[in-house]
Amino acid sequence: MKARHILVPTDFSEASLEAVKMAAKFVELYDSTVDLIHVIPLMSYYDESMQHLGVPFDMEKDIYPKVLKETSQKLHEIAEEFIPKEHRGQLINLVGRKPAQVIADQAGKSQYDLVIMANKGSHDTDALRSGVTEKVIRFSQKPVLSLNTAFDEKAINKILVPVDGSDDSAAPLVQAFDLALTFDAELVLMHIIEPYSLGMEVMPMTIEDDKAVYHSLIKNIVKYFDKNPELGFSIKREGDEFEDYLVREADGNTKSVKMTSIVKKGFSAHTEICDYANENIDLVVMSTHGRTGIARVLLGSTTGIVAQHLNKPLMTLRPG
Repeated sequence: MKARHILVPTDFSEASLEAVKMAAKFVELYDSTVDLIHVIPLMSYYDESMQHLGVPFDMEKDIYPKVLKETSQKLHEIAEEFIPKEHRGQLINLVGRKPAQVIADQAGKSQYDLVIMANKGSHDTDALRSGVTEKVIRFSQKPVLSLNTAFDEKAINKILVPVDGSDDSAAPLVQAFDLALTFDAELVLMHIIEPYSLGMEVMPMTIEDDKAVYHSLIKNIVKYFDKNPELGFSIKREGDEFEDYLVREADGNTKSVKMTSIVKKGFSAHTEICDYANENIDLVVMSTHGRTGIARVLLGSTTGIVAQHLNKPLMTLRPG
């Protein structure tokens, strides 16, 4: 997996420190460099500043230094505690009206390969992932790994990749394959057959043979790899339906990962994915876009709703 340079947002809460701990594990696995970023919401910035200042005050001399000094010190302390010195990158301290957008914009810079962030921060919420985390998933051009707690190699045994037959949904198999090798895990492909709806009328679910759907999915994935030969991937069929191997040939070496396919029928793909993953899976890897391509807005799509209800680690990737 490409994770040479990682960006980790933190609001200094105990929950957000889990992402920093996870980044420290990626340092061990991938020899990564880790940048920490803290974003001060603009209104909080002014409120906290003005509480400690009389008037008149100077914006440049009074507000900026006084507010940023404390948070910069906290970033330094966290980096010293969790990230080995030779793997520490920048400590980024910014003020912004929309923290999620500031984080996503920073992540979009060329040096970053991955964003690791906690599902929740200091703000209490009933949702499994906070609004900031959801929005970073929505806006980020780079892969985002969101989690409740840091995990190690032994904790990941099965990785779920939802697919819908599109190239966009097949693309995350590349990252999922690398993660499976790292954690010695199996891949599980899941396709959900949903009823077709038109306006307020819900049409009966098409009765499709699971085997036919499975063969069609594998065929589409093979086509995707054939169109992208530089990836070096192929699928090895073992004769047992629903059980195959994902194979990669690179630099004269061949590596493979066991891959099981599941076809389920349900009225909502996100419910089926979350229910199955929460019971049987250790990590979910999925695309932020699917069959409808760029026209699909993340929040409200399957991926966005999965992010709201999945209690397992989730890695999201934007196709291309």
